[in-house]
Amino acid sequence: MSSPHTTGSGRHRAPRTSRTAVLSGLWRRPSHRAAVKGLGVAASAIGVATAFAAPAAPQGFERTAAEVRPPIEVRAADATGPARVSRYGVIGFTAQGQSAARASTPAATRSTAAVSRNTSRAGLSNVGGMTPNAIAVINAVKKQFPAVDGPFGGYRAGDPGDHGTGHAVDIMCSTAEGNEIASFLQANAATLNIKYLIWRQRIWYPGGSWKGMEDRGSATANHYDHVHVSVN
Repeated sequence: MSSPHTTGSGRHRAPRTSRTAVLSGLWRRPSHRAAVKGLGVAASAIGVATAFAAPAAPQGFERTAAEVRPPIEVRAADATGPARVSRYGVIGFTAQGQSAARASTPAATRSTAAVSRNTSRAGLSNVGGMTPNAIAVINAVKKQFPAVDGPFGGYRAGDPGDHGTGHAVDIMCSTAEGNEIASFLQANAATLNIKYLIWRQRIWYPGGSWKGMEDRGSATANHYDHVHVSVN
């Protein structure tokens, strides 16, 4: 009679354990359970990285003819260039350097008093035929710019313009001096009854802005060496 604990060869065998029971036993141990969870997280990370690393499939989109635009071509208007005269070349040159006596007085040493209408002819020469408003301009410029000693042009008999009636002043100066003198006269145009200024081939009327003028043929005629002031 055979033993219930033997099979085939008669050797004793341990009872078989199912795979489910083995896994269940491993899961009940904390250390084994943590290892299994770690393997799951690693597998998920590998899957995500693989998805991002895989090249995207071409979409196959193609622009229609209506969406394809030709490149923009930028065109600039032709520049007219500066005025030219035969004697002085290109208008817009910098005035020649002046001696120390003609150098512009530093702003810190200039008078800061309010401009007043001084129509006195005391200390002035060659101002015959000039109106009080023209005299007031000369006095204001001489006070504000002591180093600018002119000469000051004024009345010219037979001149069809403001010089012929004594309503104009020409202030000979360098470019730097002229820029400051013109700005000063603009700021005090109302007090000095200024009608308009001409400086560096431009004209200015109170309340407006500088406007370019036609080429008159020379630096002096284009007012590059003096500020012209017309008064009312």
